[in-house]
Amino acid sequence: MRHALFVILGAGLWATDTLFRHPLSKDLSPVTIVYFEHLFAVVISLAWVLISDRKSIFPGWKALGGSAFIGIFGSAWATVLFTLSFRYLNPTVAILIQKIQPLIVIGISAVFLGEKPGPGFLLWGALAMVSAFFVSFPEGVDWHLLRNASTPGAFLAFLAAGLWALSTVAGKIVLKRTPVSVLSFWRFAFGLMSLHLLSWKFDQVGIEMPFVVHESKVLGSLFFMAVIPGFLGVMLYYKGLSRVHAARATLLELAFPLSALWINSTFLGLHLKQAQLFAAGALLVSMVGVSLDQIKARSRN
Repeated sequence: MRHALFVILGAGLWATDTLFRHPLSKDLSPVTIVYFEHLFAVVISLAWVLISDRKSIFPGWKALGGSAFIGIFGSAWATVLFTLSFRYLNPTVAILIQKIQPLIVIGISAVFLGEKPGPGFLLWGALAMVSAFFVSFPEGVDWHLLRNASTPGAFLAFLAAGLWALSTVAGKIVLKRTPVSVLSFWRFAFGLMSLHLLSWKFDQVGIEMPFVVHESKVLGSLFFMAVIPGFLGVMLYYKGLSRVHAARATLLELAFPLSALWINSTFLGLHLKQAQLFAAGALLVSMVGVSLDQIKARSRN
């Protein structure tokens, strides 16, 4: 149960970047924002790994390869692809497509990790998925948006969801023999490398960098995003993932929309609908159910 709480807390912290990402996106390109997030996160995670796990900083080639996949495709590219999908697609449709990520993780983890979902897991998982949908879409989705959705935009959103799902499973595999701090460092490091190469293709990034460096408020926002939802959120999530099945962890990640709902209401003054409150309660119950189901599964084994 304790490790399930780590996953929930880590995913919940990811939502705090909403307070800064949306305002920053009005002035900066997605690549610039994600680049500086990774730059700060690399410095922080390197300092941490040198203090806590210096002898394990090189985890071996297999673990390094897994970390590279997570950093390049899950941490950097998926975030950029999902953000780019907004240019071709209504954000509502993009977010809806992203909701299939848990289904992809469950399928992949069954094949590669041997995590066979039992009846209890499927029951709580279905409740979690439905609840998360109504947390984000209390009035449902206008199907007219889906019928008119851009194919390139839908593909980008689906690709991002798939890369995030694969990264969850890859993280579970790497964590079997790699300390959390080491995986976190290499994830951010490989992500930064790929973003640096990507920045060469975007002239706007080079133009924006001097502006970022000379704007203390912008730097402060990026630093917060790197420390709280970035470094701390990832560390807590991996701490939990190391002992929680990937299929269960992906459902516990639904703490993200739950936390975002609370942040939007508390800090941004957005009015919550009754359906959202009911769905939030159901989502909390389902996450507790998923956690207890893993405890029962372990006791049977």
